[in-house]
Amino acid sequence: MPNSKRAFRGSDSITAERLTRDSVAPFLVERRFEALDDTREVTGTATQQFVSARSHEGQVLKMRIRICWRREGRNANERKYAAAQLRARLRNDDWEGTLRFIVERDRQRGNTHNLIIQRDGGTIVFAALIPRDALMDIWLRKRDISNDLRRRGLMGRSTKNHAMNGTSPTIWLQDDRTPDAHEVSDALWAWQGVLDLAKLALADLGTTDDTFDDCPGTDYSNLGSDGAPRRLAVRSQVKRDPRVRRAVIDRAKCCERRGCGERRDYSGFLDIHHILGAQKK
Repeated sequence: MPNSKRAFRGSDSITAERLTRDSVAPFLVERRFEALDDTREVTGTATQQFVSARSHEGQVLKMRIRICWRREGRNANERKYAAAQLRARLRNDDWEGTLRFIVERDRQRGNTHNLIIQRDGGTIVFAALIPRDALMDIWLRKRDISNDLRRRGLMGRSTKNHAMNGTSPTIWLQDDRTPDAHEVSDALWAWQGVLDLAKLALADLGTTDDTFDDCPGTDYSNLGSDGAPRRLAVRSQVKRDPRVRRAVIDRAKCCERRGCGERRDYSGFLDIHHILGAQKK
């Protein structure tokens, strides 16, 4: 009798994963990183990938690469979410113990970060760089937010916790399937030290010199210089919601910061400011 057992993964899935993994090093180079090493360990159909790269500032990152679920037109909603499993199965039915194991394993290997990649067609649309020691706290926060959303009936018919995906601890980069589900992914992007490398400027930073001398006649021989080559600075920022920006523009029609209009008298200018400032929770 022929073997009718279905393969765990199809060839199309394996090919798509390979293409995504092959794109990681070029993606980093485009953002002014120097790719130092790309190591892959294959067991059956599973691949572990570790990439080392040096930033433009000289910081060496050692990253475990994790791949999000595919976006290949298999369902109408797949561009509304992005998530990656941290492990296929729990250890001893212990969620928090499994997270501790994942973090400790990376610590022993010398990894400093996880880099979670979401590819859409030929483009990497999310690249979440997560400090190794923040991973468990982020996962716990997502679990609690997801539980609260379900308790308040804000996840529609979904009964699953985002972080507890079957038997797989999971990190979500996006969820726009319901109006409030984005709170789960927002917890990641607002976390101190987390960066979306997909948002970084590409390697060509431009060469236009738009400076001018506003101190004519000054002897600069004893002063330093601001004319050094431009460099890429990697930093963490609070994610801004474009819906808030649109709402402010619709309501205010002009900048509400005192004195802004007095110095911006040319047409077409609109500057959105924080009146009270941005605060972290």
